[in-house]
Amino acid sequence: MFSELQKAYDIFQNEGIEDPLSEILHLANIASGGALYKVDSSLRDLSHLDLAQLAQKRKEGTPMEYIVGKAAFAGLSLHCTEKTIVPTEYTKVLVDVAVDFLKQRQASVKEQAIIELGTGCGNIAIAIAMQIEGVKILATDISPEALEIARKNLDTYNLSDKITLVCGDLFSPFQGLGYEGSIDLITCNPPYIPTSSLKKLPPEVVKFQPRIALEAGPYGMDFFSKMINDSILMLKPGGVLVFEIGAGQEKLVTRILSRNSGYEDIKYFKDEDGVIRVLSAAKRTVSSLEA
Repeated sequence: MFSELQKAYDIFQNEGIEDPLSEILHLANIASGGALYKVDSSLRDLSHLDLAQLAQKRKEGTPMEYIVGKAAFAGLSLHCTEKTIVPTEYTKVLVDVAVDFLKQRQASVKEQAIIELGTGCGNIAIAIAMQIEGVKILATDISPEALEIARKNLDTYNLSDKITLVCGDLFSPFQGLGYEGSIDLITCNPPYIPTSSLKKLPPEVVKFQPRIALEAGPYGMDFFSKMINDSILMLKPGGVLVFEIGAGQEKLVTRILSRNSGYEDIKYFKDEDGVIRVLSAAKRTVSSLEA
């Protein structure tokens, strides 16, 4: 979207249009059905900012979200600091897949239990909870600082009754508490960047965002193996694991899923550019094991 706006801006400027920026914003508002002008009131939240200082920090590579202290995701405005990764639109695919699955089960399941691993600022859990009634979400993160930010976002949207924040690594906080075999959906945007690829990322990602939320070993697979194998113990039969992957990782991840006989019905979901960004797999039911 932004590249198209930049292209249109350059054309308008080259054609001598007076105030090309205003014209492009007006065009974008028309194309978005008026959505752009609806944000006018929220822009007052930025009036206190020192724009010169903001520009200097951007020049140094600091993500805009960290400078402002907020991030936009799936129509939500969320607190965001350097203690959490910045949500991306790729993850909106993950939310859409999870929501579709939960909606399909609503007619037959009154309340659905969800675990989100590595919640960060809480964007995935919050986006799901805002769209689905009758869910109880256990959102974990290994970082207490990240959970402090997530707590602020839960309070903003009054979701503490639907989302419980838990500090710990993967499923370790749930051991011995009776959750095994009771979860309808497990979702995660895991670390998936190979160590050697970190240096290829833009400085605003690798220099400023939490490395623990990005790096996943030599092939980017370190997190996937443990998450996939441990999730099978937590899911109900027919429950689903839904998670984000890096571009081009689907074959390696499918191999890991296929090695675990507890899964079936592996599905792939693409972003708007046609790149596979999300995988899902269901825990085998008793009937499928007998077949």
